[in-house]
Parts: sequence; C-alpha cells; structure tokens
Amino acid sequence: MVAAATATTTTAPTGAAPRYDLTVERPFRLSDGSSGTGCVQVAVDLAATTDGTADPRVVRARALLAGHDWNAEPVSLDELSAEDRAVAKDHGETEPVLLARVLLDHITTAVTDAGLLGDGLSLRSHVGC
Repeated sequence: MVAAATATTTTAPTGAAPRYDLTVERPFRLSDGSSGTGCVQVAVDLAATTDGTADPRVVRARALLAGHDWNAEPVSLDELSAEDRAVAKDHGETEPVLLARVLLDHITTAVTDAGLLGDGLSLRSHVGC
C-alpha cells in the first residue's frame, strides 16, 4: 500500500525538517507464524530543495511506488548475509526490522534506477507504521 504520509516529521540538525511525502506499508509473515508491518517512507529535505527539483521527483516517485505491488515483492531474511543477521541480532534488531530493511533495499534500487534518489530526496524504513 502506498499512502500519503502522516504529518510527523523529524528535525534535521540544521533546523530543516524533512517532509515524508509518501509511505509504502507492507505486512510480513514472520518465522514464528505471526505477522509484522514494515514501512518505507520517502522524505524531502526542504532545505536541500530550494531549486524546486524535489516536488516533480516526489510525484514521479509516488507514481513509481504506487505502480508496483510491494506486497507481492519477495522479501526474505535470506537476502542478508549470515554475518549481517548475527550483527543485527547482537544489536537487538527484530525480524520485522530486518525485513523492513530488505524492503528498503528493494525500493531504494527501484527509486535509484529511476534517477529519483538524491538532492534532498531520501528513504527511511521502520516498523509499526
């Protein structure tokens, strides 16, 4: 599901607040049979987009993300190396967090391949959308 993001923003150290323009929300089936939800958000750093190039890229990113069925996207912990999984476990990262990270990798590739990432447009992932 791709939706407009909530009004929640995070203030950057420079005082500029990224605006989260869209959210990809995806449920995951976890190894214990339960489910979790991961989110990937596209953010626009308002301070870095004074040239006006971000808004058209956000529109294009929204179309790209809405045009793909992210629920059908194969996402697996097998995409992470055993070492990465071990380090994540040592840091207390949960399976939903890792799956959201893998989804972020897939979306980052799609947005980068479309030439939309950078210059004030960034992505972040988290759980509990």
